[in-house]
Amino acid sequence: MKTTQRLLMLFIVVMAFASCTTLRTVSDFDKNIDFRGYKTYNFYDKGIARLKLNDLDKRRMLSAIESEMHAKGFIRAEKPDLLVNLVVVERERNEMYNYGSRYYGHGWGYPFWGLGMNYYVNQYKEGKIIIDFLDPKQKKIIWHGLGDGFNLDNYNKREERMRAGVKEILAPYPPKVS
Repeated sequence: MKTTQRLLMLFIVVMAFASCTTLRTVSDFDKNIDFRGYKTYNFYDKGIARLKLNDLDKRRMLSAIESEMHAKGFIRAEKPDLLVNLVVVERERNEMYNYGSRYYGHGWGYPFWGLGMNYYVNQYKEGKIIIDFLDPKQKKIIWHGLGDGFNLDNYNKREERMRAGVKEILAPYPPKVS
């Protein structure tokens, strides 16, 4: 009995961790830039205007970026050193699970055992979150961060997941140049 309970608990723990997927993040930057000179930021209005999110999610994302920028010591300004651009790209994802089921039946007058296949399809929208830092004087991207694998159809703790995703994407900023 204790073994069964332990296995059940282990299964529950594994399933809990499996359901808490994190973003796959990467970043890139211009190695010729001294990032210590950047102290102020603002959002790139043209990019934000083209952002394909509903108004609630747009505000949540911008708020999450703003919080992270403040935590990193940046100040929002009218004439900033950095412009922050945000892009969200979505795609349809289909996950198919199959599980067999045993059945007993009669066919042509003879009993038989069989194995049937049952399928479960999980269809949802997955997003790629891209955060770029632009130098307005040089008019070029100086840092690029990407988080892939955000489930856009999951509304469970959505704001918390967005904040955690933005924090994860911006974690390597400013880059450590050696």
